Amino acid sequence: MPGTFILSLDCEGKWGMADHLTADHHRWLTRERLREAYVRLLDLFDEYEIDATWAFVMAFLLTPEEQHERDALFQDQPIDGRNWLVNFRAAQAEGNMDGWSSPELLDLVASRGGHEIGCHGFSHLPLDPAQVPREVMAREVAAASSVAAEKVVALRTFVYPRNLVGYPDELGRAGYRGYRDRLPVRPGARGRLGNLLSEFNVAQRAQPHAPLGTEPLAIPSGFFFNWRLGARARVPAAVTVRRWRRILGDAAASGGVAHLWLHPHNIISAPSTFDVLADVLRDVTRLRDRGVLEVRTQDAYCAWLTTH
Repeated sequence: MPGTFILSLDCEGKWGMADHLTADHHRWLTRERLREAYVRLLDLFDEYEIDATWAFVMAFLLTPEEQHERDALFQDQPIDGRNWLVNFRAAQAEGNMDGWSSPELLDLVASRGGHEIGCHGFSHLPLDPAQVPREVMAREVAAASSVAAEKVVALRTFVYPRNLVGYPDELGRAGYRGYRDRLPVRPGARGRLGNLLSEFNVAQRAQPHAPLGTEPLAIPSGFFFNWRLGARARVPAAVTVRRWRRILGDAAASGGVAHLWLHPHNIISAPSTFDVLADVLRDVTRLRDRGVLEVRTQDAYCAWLTTH
């Protein structure tokens, strides 16, 4: 049986950093620069004929006017003692929604055909049960569904904000087929150090398939594609390519899953990330063309797994 390759992208603009925006975020996450990044990635995926899952924060797909009109969807919620929407509210008061609203990105992705539009939450609110109660999760899912209905988008898979998995049965009630699972990680500085050191693991294996019998499916978490910024820039590009070559080769040999994920804006703040990604996708197409690896979106993976 051929292996499976999944490529998913967390599409969030400033919503991903809603609680800790910096001057760099304001510089990088502009409407123009985000559009350029999405076009570059779409062109790359077209070149290698790869369909991906673009998981959008649904509030990001509303125009500033629509955000005002649907203010009832934006519920204040404390996370770590601070209102999650404080920076969003400040941007609204200033009348500068650059990075908070980019509905044209949905049109860009949809215009290419083949890609899946997934959900990355409504406001990128962390949905860890230790931080929010079930009713907040249900409210976020309902708000995301209302935006999807307006945009005529069928949401089938979910990517949890900050990979904090909680209340997956609420996704099942809303009709989701699957969600991207989370690798177990240590919190804090040790966890960050461990993540960095894992980038040097050139013996990394592919992952087994999602277990059947649960709804929605827990799609194999995959691995974050190295974002070549700060300390991560010290990871040689050749090491990243070698690591992914091992993951892909193991998926092809074992029939397992190689799931790569990143944020589109990673190629804004660290442009060399794009070139390394292109090298890895070249290996994906080589294995696909040999018939030992199949490329699937998250939704297509769930459909395939449940029928095979």
